Amino acid sequence: MPRSKIELRHVRYIIAAAESGSFRRAAQDLGVEQSAISRRIRDVEDEIGAQLFRRHPAGVDLTDIGKQFLNQAAPGARQIGSALDGARTVANRGRHLRIGVFGPLTMGFLSELFGAFRGDRPGVKLRFSEGSCPELIAAVRRGQLDVGVVAEASPGKGFDVTHLWAEPVYAALPDGDPLADQKALRWDDLRDRHFVVTDLPTGDFAKGYLMRNLQTSPGDLQIEQLSVTRESLMQIVAHGDGVTIAGSAHVRHGVPGITFRLIEDAVLRYGAVHPRGALNRNLERLLALAKSFSERDDAWFARQRLMRPEHRRVPHVDCHRGARGRTPDRLQ
Repeated sequence: MPRSKIELRHVRYIIAAAESGSFRRAAQDLGVEQSAISRRIRDVEDEIGAQLFRRHPAGVDLTDIGKQFLNQAAPGARQIGSALDGARTVANRGRHLRIGVFGPLTMGFLSELFGAFRGDRPGVKLRFSEGSCPELIAAVRRGQLDVGVVAEASPGKGFDVTHLWAEPVYAALPDGDPLADQKALRWDDLRDRHFVVTDLPTGDFAKGYLMRNLQTSPGDLQIEQLSVTRESLMQIVAHGDGVTIAGSAHVRHGVPGITFRLIEDAVLRYGAVHPRGALNRNLERLLALAKSFSERDDAWFARQRLMRPEHRRVPHVDCHRGARGRTPDRLQ
């Protein structure tokens, strides 16, 4: 038996013509030319060897054969249409990107990156969540996040990292602290200081980072973990109740009462963890924009107090004392 050339659109055209009683009105309803309706219906009539419609000046009516054909074909066509609608609904749920971020959206060039993406893809919603680096990587691996922005982490087999930027680590000191007179600090200068960090994921990371770099026995470390926001933590430091470490975002914006000092050879590298291989188009576009930001010239990175991701050493940075401006520490 020769293969039929009848397609789903042929049946759709027949249903529309039967319901409207007119090829012209069917064409208007479907947004196609009337000649396309006539031609496709004629294709079906030629294949079965009989007319489906009676043509008359007022329009068209189904013949008995047309009624029989429609009674058998319409349910299948409608079922396929329903399946397509369901698939579109699921696809439309993908009109968002689930993004996990380790820290505030003011980090690095994230705010500018997400602004550029929204301008390029206004119909795509960005849904943010915050977590620790291990939590974000696990969520990407489980398919709960499309991408995770993490620091100093490897995602493991089957996943990739798009390198974004690197940034120096600073000591945040109260104005008037003896160490504030130095242009840059070494870890040895900070070994006996009382550190305060939050109990947020960024605070957990900061505690581990300090323990690795201070190279002091756990009993000698003075790290106090507080149930406060990052912003409140900075106020605690400004009041002289401890010191902490901070990234470039705080230095760019400044915090009243705090002096930031560069810690020599202390660098954090940030990257976007995502599945390896074929990605959805929206994620591909976000990563392409991120790559374009990461390839900006050194002068732009220096203005942002960042470094291109391939840099390995901290450049010279001048002194930064407290200035007006605050940095939110949680995603809103």
